[in-house]
Amino acid sequence: MDPAVLLVAGWAAAVFGAVRLRREPRRLSTGFLLLVALSLVLVGAATAAARLAAPAVLDTASLVVRGLFLLAVLATGFGLLGNGIAVMLREGVRPITLTPVLAGLGLLVLPVAAALALRRGPELPPWLLVLATATTLAGVYLLAHLLAFAGHAVVYDRLPDETGADAIVVLGCGLNRNRVTPLLASRLRRALRVYRAETAAGRGPLLVTSGGKGSDEALSEADAMATYLIRAGVADESIVRERESRNTEENLRNSLALLRDGGMDLESARITVVTSNFHVLRAAALTRRLGVEAHVAGARTALYFIPAAFLREFAAVLTTHYRRAHVAVAAIAVTAVSASATHAYLIT
Repeated sequence: MDPAVLLVAGWAAAVFGAVRLRREPRRLSTGFLLLVALSLVLVGAATAAARLAAPAVLDTASLVVRGLFLLAVLATGFGLLGNGIAVMLREGVRPITLTPVLAGLGLLVLPVAAALALRRGPELPPWLLVLATATTLAGVYLLAHLLAFAGHAVVYDRLPDETGADAIVVLGCGLNRNRVTPLLASRLRRALRVYRAETAAGRGPLLVTSGGKGSDEALSEADAMATYLIRAGVADESIVRERESRNTEENLRNSLALLRDGGMDLESARITVVTSNFHVLRAAALTRRLGVEAHVAGARTALYFIPAAFLREFAAVLTTHYRRAHVAVAAIAVTAVSASATHAYLIT
C-alpha cells in the first residue's frame, strides 16, 4: 500500500482520537483508535523508508526490528513472571497475584506458537496447526487490547483534576480486619487532597465512603474509611456511608442512589470518584455507563503491586465491556482457522 495513504490515515485517526479523548476521555474504544493511529503511522513510515533504502540495509533493519520485538516480548514475559512470584511471596497466592504469572507465561508461549504456525505449518498435524494458529491469533488480539487499554489508562490518569465537585466518592478495596490497608489509605489521602482543594475554594462537597463488610472484616469498609477521614479533620456531617457494595459497579450504583435519595440532582451534579491509579479507567468507564458526569482521580500504588492489579483490571474490562465484539472476533477466528486446517488436511 502507498505509504502516503497510510500516513494520512494514521494522522487523521490520531486527530480524531485526540478530539474524542478531549470531549469524552472515558470511552474505552478511544485507546484502541489511538493504537490504530500509531500503528498506521509507524507502518507508513517503515514502508516509505523501505522504498528508499538499499536491499541490504532493509534486510538488516528488518532483522533488527524483529529481534528487538522478540526480545521485548520475552523480557516482558519474564518480567511479569518474576513480578507475579514476588507478589505471591508478599501477598499470598490469590487470583490477583496469579494474574502476572499467567500473563508472563502467555507471552513466553506466544513466540513459540507463532514460530510453529509460520515455519513448520506443513509439517504439523492439522490439530496442532489449528492450536498454534489459534493461540497466536488470540495472543495478538489480547496484546493489542492490552496496549490500547494501558496507553489510554496512562493518559487518563495524567489528566488534570476537575474542580467544582458536588460529591467525592471514595471506592473501598478491603480492610485488614478493622484497619484501613495501605492501599485504601492511599485512596483516602488522595480524597482528602481533593476535598481540601474544594473547601479552600469555598465549596462544601459531600464525601461518600463506599464499601461493604467482607466475611473476614470486623466492620464495613465505609465505616472504617469514615473513621479515618474524621480523624483527619473532616466533619462527620460531611460524610455519607455506603455500606452495602461488594464490587466497583455496586460502589458506584449504591453511592449515586444515596446521593439521589439525599436530594442531589445527578443530571446536573459533578462527581469526583477516587480510587487507585491502576483502577481509574475502568471506574471512569463505569461512570459513563451509569450516565453520570464524573471525573476519576487516581491514588498512588506500590510499584510492585501495579502489574498484578492492572492486569486484573484489564481482565475485568474484557469480561464486562464489548463482550459481543470479543465473542464475534473469536468465532470468526476459530471458523477461519478451522476451515483452513480442514482444507489443508483434505488436499494432502
